[in-house]
Amino acid sequence: MKHRKVLVVTAALAGIALAVTGCSGGSGGSGGSSSNDSGKKTLPTSAQINPKPVSDLEDGGTLRLPISQWVSQWNYNEVDGPLVDASTIEQATMPFIYTIDGKGAPTLNTDYVSKAEVTSDDPLTISYTINDQAKWNDGSEITWRDFENEWKTTNGTDKDYLIAGSTGYEDIDSVTKGATDKDVVVKFGTPFSDWKSLFSPLYPASQTSTPDQFNNGYKGKVPVSSGPYEITDLNETAGTVTMKPDTNWWGDKPKLDQVIFRSLDGNADVDAYLNKEIDSVLTTTSERFDRVKKAKSTKILASTSAQYTHVDFSTNGLLKDKQLRLAIQHAVNRDALAQVIGGTLPYKLGTLDNHLFLSTDKGYKSNIKPNATFDVEKAKKLLDDDGWKTDGTYRSKGGKQLAIAITIPSGAPVSQQLAQVMQQQLKEIGVKLTLKSVATDDFFEQYVTPGNYDMTIFVWGGTGFHSSSATIYTSGATGQNYGRVSSGAIDKLTKQALSEPDSDKANAIWNKIDEQVWSIGHSMPITAKPALVAQNPKLANYGAFAGAQNIDWTKVGFTK
Repeated sequence: MKHRKVLVVTAALAGIALAVTGCSGGSGGSGGSSSNDSGKKTLPTSAQINPKPVSDLEDGGTLRLPISQWVSQWNYNEVDGPLVDASTIEQATMPFIYTIDGKGAPTLNTDYVSKAEVTSDDPLTISYTINDQAKWNDGSEITWRDFENEWKTTNGTDKDYLIAGSTGYEDIDSVTKGATDKDVVVKFGTPFSDWKSLFSPLYPASQTSTPDQFNNGYKGKVPVSSGPYEITDLNETAGTVTMKPDTNWWGDKPKLDQVIFRSLDGNADVDAYLNKEIDSVLTTTSERFDRVKKAKSTKILASTSAQYTHVDFSTNGLLKDKQLRLAIQHAVNRDALAQVIGGTLPYKLGTLDNHLFLSTDKGYKSNIKPNATFDVEKAKKLLDDDGWKTDGTYRSKGGKQLAIAITIPSGAPVSQQLAQVMQQQLKEIGVKLTLKSVATDDFFEQYVTPGNYDMTIFVWGGTGFHSSSATIYTSGATGQNYGRVSSGAIDKLTKQALSEPDSDKANAIWNKIDEQVWSIGHSMPITAKPALVAQNPKLANYGAFAGAQNIDWTKVGFTK
């Protein structure tokens, strides 16, 4: 799965769509919703988006949608850029060379590239033919130079570019001009099986070629874009992002006059929905779902998302000790945490036992044995062997109490509930866990990204490619491994997986990686987040998307 930082941060749990991107895998299987023994239904694995032909949609209208936080960085490739909220908007305003369909498969976006093919296996060479009509909204052509620049700025060779990750780009030897400026030849030094994940979104060389441009050119502004819509207003005071149709767009024309995204944290988005101030809202907790399920003029849509809630560890403090991390893995009852998240929702949520695959993915298997089974006695023995002696309620060593903190964003009540449950679970083994609540808008920039925490909770959001999750688990000073928990074995296996063209063989390697990830106590997945959406019944081709499915913004609108 390709991971994004969902600010969707278990804020996602609060209904806040704080999510980061970075996990792969679409959802497979059929879309039923049969009941199980608990009386709860199984989530559909296909999209429910009120599909309608474009001919049935009104011309015009304003769509009002919530986002979970203010987006300050619009360069998705910059370290603070890969947020789910940002990606949702960028799918309408920036080039995506490949998009993910409802079955989790990458599909060439011919609005931008009319042809992409492997022209050599040794060395791996991809030839792209850019659509003759493809241009930036400043009128300049999209050319091979934009592809070359994306490679040069994100391949990790110049540390002044603050990149989210270099996976794939670091394996490229050259990006050169083909027969014309619209022909791109990408030659790899190391085979990269996920090459379709690259150059999405694509940024203009004119705006991102220097470190200052790359790091700051899209900070608080979008100087140049390309898509059916363009951002016309960023109002941080009001917390609104407005996009309108780009008059230079050459593809299918969008139906809406404008889309206004409004930053709403906590449960403010549910309040706004019930007040008819927005047209669609995620309802992935019991409290939120119960508030909207019987609301007037509401359609409830459900699917399996590519986002999952997890607990992240950092090596900045006491948890640099692997034995401590492993003890916590054994002491935490993840099934109990999944039930906190699921609450009284009508759908059953099971634990996610794999970091690299969703339970609906072909390659999924549970790898929690022997390092992450729920086993309190094993947790206590690990702490005993590590020299942490029982001293009253909590353990200590060398006069230092075994006390750690879990950092969560304010306005995320489910995150707080999860933290409180873990607080009690860890108390049983003599670990003191304190809760540290921080401002939502500071959560990633000041705490998560720099690894300024012991433990934290947020949501990873999938994008359909395994490669984008690589930097979550590999070593390095940049990337999405915020807690800097890694090993040489994981680095080596990841290189093997990324260069293996056979998907079954690659899946086997990814599962070996997952075993290693559990063995070093990197993080704990809890459960996949359901996509439960309440929305205006007239809103079409939008709603509960399956897995990492992209939005076709040219088809979103209101029925006549």
